[in-house]
Amino acid sequence: MTVRVVIADDQTVVREGLRSMLGMFDGVEVTGAAASAEAALDLVADTDPDVLLTDLRMPGIGGVEGIRRLRESGSRTNVVALTTYDDDATIVDALEAGAVGFLNKDADPDAIEAALVAAATGRSMLDEKALRAVLTHQRTADGRTAPAANPDGLTDREVEVLRLVATAMSNQQIASHLVVGLSTVKTHINHLLAKTGCRDRAALVAYAYRHGLI
Repeated sequence: MTVRVVIADDQTVVREGLRSMLGMFDGVEVTGAAASAEAALDLVADTDPDVLLTDLRMPGIGGVEGIRRLRESGSRTNVVALTTYDDDATIVDALEAGAVGFLNKDADPDAIEAALVAAATGRSMLDEKALRAVLTHQRTADGRTAPAANPDGLTDREVEVLRLVATAMSNQQIASHLVVGLSTVKTHINHLLAKTGCRDRAALVAYAYRHGLI
């Protein structure tokens, strides 16, 4: 598959550097580059890319609000945040807004490519610092480590499957991990989509973060 990507970064040298780097990947096509979140949203609407690769601190509404508006628009485009700002609050804000991937700008090209491919197929990819931030946020939220009850009537098994989806496991990997049939996993995921109102696996990942289920 070819992953179609829009880049958003207000620094010209970074934006063009990313365009050049992504252009070297056989499976990636850059459909546009923008200097602001507002311009990126327009590009996404015009070109319908698989992934928006965005910085978070930009003039105007900024990257986090841009991610939120993209999700609210119902766009199929998934978001990977690539930024120098990797404090815990920024990471959690970006994920809660709807990003499915988070990488620091010192990530190597292979990690960036892998994150784009994962996002294009509805999977999540977080660097080590982002994973630590999510876990820390979960432990400190409301002074507890997990919700008192599963949201939206999810069963414990469905929550278990949701957590595995959020670790970027495929259906086959989940089936092997739980020692169940592939059809059983598909049924669980269909129930998750129906109960949560999510449209795809990427939305399920964002849902899991938002409800502290990771």
